[in-house]
Amino acid sequence: MFTSLAGRYDLLNSVLSQGQDRRWRRRAAQLTRAQPGDRVLDVCAGTGALAAILRSRVAPGGEVIGVDLTEAMLQVARARVPGVSFVVGDACQLPFPDGSFQAATMAFGLRNIHQRQLALSELARVLRPGGRAVVLEFSQVHRVLRPGYAWYSRHLIPPIARRILGRDTAYRYLTESIAAFAAPEVVSEWLREAGFRSVRLHRMSAGVVAIHVGRLPGQGSA
Repeated sequence: MFTSLAGRYDLLNSVLSQGQDRRWRRRAAQLTRAQPGDRVLDVCAGTGALAAILRSRVAPGGEVIGVDLTEAMLQVARARVPGVSFVVGDACQLPFPDGSFQAATMAFGLRNIHQRQLALSELARVLRPGGRAVVLEFSQVHRVLRPGYAWYSRHLIPPIARRILGRDTAYRYLTESIAAFAAPEVVSEWLREAGFRSVRLHRMSAGVVAIHVGRLPGQGSA
């Protein structure tokens, strides 16, 4: 599915979110607190939109590595985001030693992973003591807005996707997966079970997305 979306993935996300997706990613990058010289991992990196923002935070002297399961998405990322290493890899079996990074991110990937707890545990494994994980994911909109948001998801997203892509199968999956995904409080608990502490939840755009931040115990975690 993501192979077929790669070429127009960013355009469609921008249209469907009315440009808000860039703001969400900027906030997620900010919450990593990454500094120049840091080493940061972006899991489920896709076409590199978040990795590009992270690159600017760790320069000069830092490094950003993006990992994704879909080579076609990474081909787009490599062309668009120079200065970042993009490698094919499984979020549930990250190809890095323990304690390799000061921060790790995952944007709009957790919903698509069957073994979600294992993926979060892998984030914890590759972080150094005191390291930060930032997970950006779709969430539950404010109850007042839910009827309108549900109508938008069912009746507008598929036709827009069909116009841009020529089909809407993938974005029917999107709306169904958002509706079925866990409440943000549950996601926060998954982070705690993976070993993160000081877990914080940041809702954006009336709850359309949530940014989950967790830190590992150890130096720099205060």
